[in-house]
Amino acid sequence: MMALHVDTAQGLSSLRHTAQQGRSIFIWGAGNQGRGLFRALDRLGIAAAGFIDKSPELQRSGALGRQVVAPEAFLRDAISRDPRPFVIIAVFFFEREVSSQLDAGGMVKGHDYLAYTSIKPYDYAIDISGSCNLRCMSCPRARRPDKHPREGFMTPEVFTQVLDKIIAEDPLAGSVQLYQWGEPLLNPRVAEIIGIANARGIQTAVSSNLNSDRNLAEAVRAKPSWFRVSVSGWGADYEITHTGGSWESFHRNFLALAKLRREHNPDMKTEVYYHLYKHNQGAERRRVQQLCEEAGFEFHPVYAYLISLDDVLEHLEGAPLPEAACKAADMLALGLSEGMERARKERAQECLTLRCVHINWDLSVSNCMMFFYPEGNRAVPNFLDVPLTNIVKNRASCALCKRCMKQALHRYCSVYSTATAADSGTP
Repeated sequence: MMALHVDTAQGLSSLRHTAQQGRSIFIWGAGNQGRGLFRALDRLGIAAAGFIDKSPELQRSGALGRQVVAPEAFLRDAISRDPRPFVIIAVFFFEREVSSQLDAGGMVKGHDYLAYTSIKPYDYAIDISGSCNLRCMSCPRARRPDKHPREGFMTPEVFTQVLDKIIAEDPLAGSVQLYQWGEPLLNPRVAEIIGIANARGIQTAVSSNLNSDRNLAEAVRAKPSWFRVSVSGWGADYEITHTGGSWESFHRNFLALAKLRREHNPDMKTEVYYHLYKHNQGAERRRVQQLCEEAGFEFHPVYAYLISLDDVLEHLEGAPLPEAACKAADMLALGLSEGMERARKERAQECLTLRCVHINWDLSVSNCMMFFYPEGNRAVPNFLDVPLTNIVKNRASCALCKRCMKQALHRYCSVYSTATAADSGTP
């Protein structure tokens, strides 16, 4: 086996010791991170007793065949139990808040709980598709095609090698997302790729704009663990910001997804990210929310933002925004200036995207998953040829990273994510 990260090795030893003491292990967060951690622990022979999550729906249904306990109920009971249960925090953006809750409940950090980020320092995004069928105005695919990376698809054979290397170097890896800049359903062998991950106890996350039914049925039948849908309005207004998309196609495929899920993969966590712009926050938002409720999908309103940090960074350094980006910026509900003002207030905080190792379909590894253009953004040309420790070292010396940090742009994405979470009441 390849060398493990020192914190991972120590964390695994500590968790095994905790289990041997007869202490029940609970995972705080039954979302994608928590479920992935559950699968990784199970693969390593460490059984988690259940989850802690504020979602009433998950408390009713459970997750992965385990109970889901409300935070308040867990904390009331935990202190008096002997032996006291142990908690692993697996809610990425809200780690500090959960730590504070556990501290207030009498739990002791290190002895009674830890954050999974302390024992599993990296997450993985594998872009199995280097192509997308839309040109959304907030996305870099809508502009500067001369700067775009080349297009193509990862094969199942290559994906197998990538996944096996990840597991060897990071045994706590329990999930991978199969997207970042590409539409994964365009990959003609997406179902095979999902099946390979399932066979290794790795859950997969898929994200789709649902403007094509190509490979949709096959993908759902292959049983991905998590499916995210993006939408930004209803009817003709949707087609403005999901540029090149068709509302009719989206709606038809949305209903098909709901039917496929009911029939073939009812446990698939399915969520709709509704991108908030100035023009789509009234009746349109309510209609999409109702559509989600009827389908049994989770509904998450999220502030839209200029997704490529390439253009934003150049703009902060004095260059004008490209025309498509200007048009998108004018439509943002949380404007670029306000977003950056909030980001600058968090300048001293860590860059959360440093946690993610982003592997492109051609095996190149990006320094940062939030930058699209490849120039200056390639840590190594081939993930399979370079140990993870060396990849991380290469990323640490990246000039692009230093430019980004100087502008406080490293907090830009998390500002939009946490602002939306607070406004919408998401845990």
